[in-house]
Order: sequence, then structure tokens, then C-alpha cells
Amino acid sequence: MFLKYLKNSYVYVIISLPEKPHKLRRLKSVLLVDDDDTTNFLNRFFVKQLDGNLTVNTMCNGKEAIEFLASSLDEDSMPCLLILDTNMPVMDGWKFLDTFEEKFDDHFKKNVVIIMLTALDTEETTALAMSNPNVTGTAQKPLSDLKFRVLINKYFS
Repeated sequence: MFLKYLKNSYVYVIISLPEKPHKLRRLKSVLLVDDDDTTNFLNRFFVKQLDGNLTVNTMCNGKEAIEFLASSLDEDSMPCLLILDTNMPVMDGWKFLDTFEEKFDDHFKKNVVIIMLTALDTEETTALAMSNPNVTGTAQKPLSDLKFRVLINKYFS
């Protein structure tokens, strides 16, 4: 893992970028999983600002997200990007990852970029997230338009 520093006007952004290779693909749909309505609203806004034609779904916890993904098993309805909060009621991000690993096949898992979103940007949290084979990267809350664009440019063509 390495840190990439970006400068945009007066804003400095630090985003943890993984060493894990991920093939570039076209972004078609996004699944936002966070219990905070404001975070979901802002992240949806950033996605739609990037491309108003993208499909954006929001879920309030990991259980809802697992159920949604289970009903989205064809490639056209499957999200390309999943932005996952770590701390949520009902099922948190960590339990979601365990269930995701057990429930879905490798083909499905390889076609979803999972970014763990956390309020606590510590080395421990980043290391724990990146130790999961299904996690592609991490980002600290709140996402900004710039942070979101960096993530999209990193993983999608």
C-alpha cells in the first residue's frame, strides 16, 4: 500500500490506494451502503454529478445490501462499485464482507470494486480492510467530489 498525495487549489487529499490490481472497466452502477442519510445524499450527488446516467442504489446496512446483491445476480443489474461504511446497525461493513465472501461466487466478487469508507482513518482500519481479498481500497469520510473522482479514475475507464 502507498499513499498518493493530490493537490487541487487549496485542498490536499490523502487517499489510501491499494497494491491490489483491478482491471479497468466502465462504471455503470453504484451501490452506496451507509446508515447515515446525509452521507448517502452527498455520495449520490457526487456520483450523479460525475454521470447523471449512472444507476445509484442506497442501502442503510449490510443486510439490505446483501439482499439487494442477491437479487442482482445478472451482470446488467450488478453494481460495479460498492462504497461500504464500516460501522452500521443491523449488519456492519465487516460482517457484510464475511457474508459477501460466503454467499457469492468468485466471478461475481471479481466484478465488484469495494471501497471501505470509514470515519476513523487509522493504519489499523486500513490494514484490516485491505487484508480482505474483496476490498479494493479505502477512503476516509466524508468523501468529497475530488476524492470520489480520484477513486473513479483509479478503478474505472
